[in-house]
Amino acid sequence: MNKNALSLITQKPASLGIPGLMASQASKSPGGTGASKAATAKGPWGRLEQFPFFLEAPAHLLDRFPLPNPKPRWFVNSSEASQALDRMSRSGMPPEILHAINQPANRAFHGDQIVFFPPPAALLKLDCKTRTSIYRELRRYPANADIVGPVLIPNNNVEEWFANTQIRPELIQLIKQMSYPRGDALAFSDISVLMGFVKGEAEARALVSVLTRTRTLMLKLVLDSNSKLTETKNYWSAGGQRKGHSSTSLIQAMIDTQDGEKLDIVHLLPPLPRRLLYTYADLSSVVEGEMPDCHWSSLNFFNSHPEPFYLEARLAASAFTERLIPIKPPFKFGDTIVFLDNQKGNAFHSCVYLADDVVFTKNGRNLLSPWVLQTMEHVRKTYLFENNGRIQGYRARESGTV
Repeated sequence: MNKNALSLITQKPASLGIPGLMASQASKSPGGTGASKAATAKGPWGRLEQFPFFLEAPAHLLDRFPLPNPKPRWFVNSSEASQALDRMSRSGMPPEILHAINQPANRAFHGDQIVFFPPPAALLKLDCKTRTSIYRELRRYPANADIVGPVLIPNNNVEEWFANTQIRPELIQLIKQMSYPRGDALAFSDISVLMGFVKGEAEARALVSVLTRTRTLMLKLVLDSNSKLTETKNYWSAGGQRKGHSSTSLIQAMIDTQDGEKLDIVHLLPPLPRRLLYTYADLSSVVEGEMPDCHWSSLNFFNSHPEPFYLEARLAASAFTERLIPIKPPFKFGDTIVFLDNQKGNAFHSCVYLADDVVFTKNGRNLLSPWVLQTMEHVRKTYLFENNGRIQGYRARESGTV
């Protein structure tokens, strides 16, 4: 892939109707709701246990932004409005919605766009197939933030996703009713409609907080007398990229101290991702001119001090092509996983492979998108939902090829 192919277009996850922010994850302490132990997996990394749990955005961040507008809005480019409405009509949009948004009172001009105000009651009644078709059309226009980046439920189970929350069952049922498939996941884009059913501001804020939840992971390395110590230490040393890091001595010390000890792999990460994991970019990051994104996070993975150089998309593209070489699976600790579009090979997401198909990722360039651990399957569902791209692995040049 040539240098021009990596223009680094950043994909953004769900927006929740909060200006400039996408739905995301929260809380520094990984102990949140819905946690359960997954099956143990063995490999060159040793023996790992996965503990999934949910994170939610903290109130001090959400309080900086207004609550979602309870009036649904659809944005369409003025020059394409007739064609867009025709496509939505042919996809099954009910006549009552088409009639409503054609009324002067239910449309407005905003720059070079038309804003339509569909009736909430009609949106609530949309069947799943029609909602999917209409929102596929509206996804073409970035201003439809909640549709471009919906709340994603990768396990397709709304009840499980909102278990152990204080959200009323009636609201959860409405979310389930208005959810629709996006690739292999469920998506929810109608928080504006949902705002019409809350009892007051307190419930609205609680609902917004819960809708930011995401599923992430805690990984623990099980160390005992049966561990293949040499293989495990070699794996986490990442082929010599971790000069001066004490991961191998830490693994040895854990075995010497107590047989059967479990080591949280956060202690095996390089300094920067160890510091960032389960946290958010703070407002001081704006001083650099751009918020950190997935590519900044991937390229700085082994750096003790982050390079602001990688905040600029063009320069990040050059770093990918100059510092890394393409590789094939199996991937190893520290490899960069890049999501490329099928047409031009542009990179629209990147993350760093850890072990057992788990990656270190930041899903968006915004305040409410923290650094988390997720499975490759989870990230695929987030970004490759329309067979719109492919995955390519990269490794530092000094580490050799596969």
